[in-house]
Parts: sequence; structure tokens; C-alpha cells
Amino acid sequence: MKKVLAIVSVLLIGFIAKAQDRYFARTYTSNVLPKGAIDLELWHTSRFGHKNQFYHAQDQRMEFEFGLGKNLQTAFYFNHWQEKFSTTNDGTETKNEVGFSNEWKWKLSDPTINKIGFALYEEWGIKGGDELELETKLIFDKYIGKSLFAFNATHEYEKEFEWENGKIKSDGWEMPIEFDLAYMYNISKSTGLGFEMRNHNEISKDEGWEHSVLFGGPTFIYRTGKWFVIANYLPQWVNLHKTNIAPLNKVLDEHERVEARILIGISL
Repeated sequence: MKKVLAIVSVLLIGFIAKAQDRYFARTYTSNVLPKGAIDLELWHTSRFGHKNQFYHAQDQRMEFEFGLGKNLQTAFYFNHWQEKFSTTNDGTETKNEVGFSNEWKWKLSDPTINKIGFALYEEWGIKGGDELELETKLIFDKYIGKSLFAFNATHEYEKEFEWENGKIKSDGWEMPIEFDLAYMYNISKSTGLGFEMRNHNEISKDEGWEHSVLFGGPTFIYRTGKWFVIANYLPQWVNLHKTNIAPLNKVLDEHERVEARILIGISL
């Protein structure tokens, strides 16, 4: 009987996975789209609150995902970033940037039939025409009954370029390291309620390890066979690594008090 229930669970989870490869707003899972499947995902993230300054950023991504078979998928993103912030007591300034990125995800083990799910993730992107971003992610996840656990370890490399006297100049770089931990309880076939934690560590060429910021908040998902909606609310908790650059309990210049994200996915 236990074997029958296990097989049914795998088939059910596999059916849901055909419509999506995402269960959390920020933390990735190891599952990939089957060969020939195409998903459209629309992201919107709002970021609020800098110290002694009005600040509201809006990040949008339009993503097309393609299942390639052999546990491999790729995706293409069209990105837009907007920041609105106060410069004086009487005025605000708005800054806009656009970009493009491409991801690859390769599933090496399955969280339902193996002891733990594992996938490798690579992404490269261009931001604003003068910044190169490279990202490597290790993805771990596991199903236990109606519960889903996921952990990501992410290494990024960011480098800006400038034109000077007809030559490309690039002196500095940043190398953020991030850890994401997530839990989801599947209340029913269509709904799930969970929690996500994010630990972001900023490392730069000039300043070294600048800070280690911890975020955490709830995540909700509603899904059907063809589409899903994920919502996440993520306030900043504390700065775990205080330095001369970031000496306070919270980092409210490079990061915000609160981030909120909504993500809509549609199977095409």
C-alpha cells in the first residue's frame, strides 16, 4: 500500500510540475519543465524604505522558460528596473534601466524518488548596457508528505564597464553570496502556504565583506494545471555582520526595509 501511495504522489507532483517549475517567490527547486513545455512568467517586486530618504524601487521581469528534455531547461528574461528616491526635501528623482538575462537549469536528482533533489543553475545577464552579471546556484530540495523544503546557495559576480578615451575601463567588482531557505506546506492540490528566509552577503573588491543581511517572510501559492500565482512579503530583520561601512542593526542604503513580490506563471 505504501508503494502505491508513493507512486501516486510522484505522478501527482509530476503532473503539477508540468504546469510549472516554481513553488516559491525567491527560492528555486530542482524540478524542470518536461521536453517541449513552455512557460511564461511575469514578476513584479516592490522594494520600500531607505534611512532618511524616500525610496521605492520596482523590478519587473518577463521570463520565457523552455523544457529541453534530459532534465534540462533554459529561460530568457527581459528585465526592467525603476528607482524613485528623494534627493531633497522637495523633490524626487527617477532612474530606469533595462536588461536581458539567460538561465540554464540541470536537474541531477529528484526530490520525490531520491533522498534529496539537486540541480545546478547558471545565469548570465546584462544590466543597463554597462554591467555584466554572472550567477551560479546550487539547488537542494526535499518532499516529506505535504511539506516541501528547499535550500539555495548562490554566488554572483557583478562587474561594471565604462568607456574612457575610446577604451573599456573596469576597475572594481562585486561578488554577493546568498543563502535561501524555504518551507512550503501544501494545504491542498491548489494552495500552499510557506516561509522564505534570505541571507545576502555583500562582498566587493575595494571593501571586502561589507555586510550580511537577513530577511524573512511568508509565501503563498495558488496553482492550477495551466497557471499559478505566488506572493511573498519579505521584511529585513537584521545585519549579522557589522562593519565600518554597515555598522547598524539594519542596512538601509543598499537594501530596503521591506520587499514584496508577486509572480504569475502561465503554461503556453
